[in-house]
Amino acid sequence: MVDWSDLSEQLKKLGVQFGKDKPLPAPAKKKVPIESLVPGREVETIYGKVFSSNHQYSDQHTHGAVPLKPFSSFQVLCDWAQAGHLAESDISGFIFLDTETTGLSGGTGTIPFMIGAGRFNGDQFLLEQFFLRSPAEEKAQLAALSKFVDGAKAVVSYNGKSFDLPIINTRFILNRLDNPFDGIDHIDLLHITRRVWKRRLKQCNLGNIEKEILEFFRTDEDIPGYLVPEFYRNYVVHGDASQVANIFYHNEIDVVSLSALFTMLAAILENPTSELLSHTEDIYSIARLMESLNREALAEQLYASEHILTSNEELVLSLISRGRIYKRNKNFAEALPLWEQAANHGSPEAALELAKYYEHIAKDYHQALDLTVRLLTEIQSSPPGESVQQDILRLEHRKSRLLQKIQRQTS
Repeated sequence: MVDWSDLSEQLKKLGVQFGKDKPLPAPAKKKVPIESLVPGREVETIYGKVFSSNHQYSDQHTHGAVPLKPFSSFQVLCDWAQAGHLAESDISGFIFLDTETTGLSGGTGTIPFMIGAGRFNGDQFLLEQFFLRSPAEEKAQLAALSKFVDGAKAVVSYNGKSFDLPIINTRFILNRLDNPFDGIDHIDLLHITRRVWKRRLKQCNLGNIEKEILEFFRTDEDIPGYLVPEFYRNYVVHGDASQVANIFYHNEIDVVSLSALFTMLAAILENPTSELLSHTEDIYSIARLMESLNREALAEQLYASEHILTSNEELVLSLISRGRIYKRNKNFAEALPLWEQAANHGSPEAALELAKYYEHIAKDYHQALDLTVRLLTEIQSSPPGESVQQDILRLEHRKSRLLQKIQRQTS
């Protein structure tokens, strides 16, 4: 007689599963095409079709508290980007660009599976989001983007110089296609945004700038940027676009915010004394920017703003900065009282400027030595550190040099 219980145990040891012990197969994931979730169309190119979600905004549209289309000149913004010739161009020649990629590391393995591009056309702002339903559509995606970008004179991005454009340029090279971005100017708003607002804002990522500067708040449709690559990988593997649909919203707002931020920056840089600027830190930052662009009269006016004079820290920085402008123009009669006022507020930098003036310009070595000794005493009482030690060595050297000069003068 066959011992069935013993036989079943033998089969189980061999990996055979049967009856109630056999697990049920996992249900197949339902495929949900992107076309069923996101309004869009197929764009036909010589390399095939690519899906694009397109949007139209009125050029009178307000994004948060800021108009979408620039209402002022953008000469200063273009000068800062070393593309002053663009200030005379029509805004329709500017492409506002943002990408969503399969990774954040860059390199040839990173693919921009969504490229959002916006530009003004007549009384509208047109936005196209060229999306790869599969990597095989990349050549069609780049061809469609080239057609949209045709005739552009500049591209506007947020960290695009370091990330978006290098990746896109690589994809055009690998696909052996002419690059529409070759030879056109690039205005990367990340760097100018930091110059203007980093003293006041802890973070200058686009999401925080939207809330703090543009006064725009995203809806629950948005997703964190770090989830974007993972959601797209899930879509490619399983064909379920339910998570990808939110990436379209994320990318759309990025592009629209770029245009509004361009408008805001253009407005405050063209007229930095307007009511658009009331924060002390922002005024000082823009004054520094104007000084770097050789707009010294405007910079000096901003440094002397009544808003800056309400903060001791900003006041000292303002006094030193104004003194720096006068010193550059050899106007020491105006610089001296500013340095003295800043030194009275405890500024070592201002005291050092005074010491330099009395040594090299006024040749009053005793006054220069007195300032140097006082500075040396103050710094020697500071907490130890490498920079403090270097300052002490420099001041000791200055003290020694002044003593020699006094000795020769006495002789």
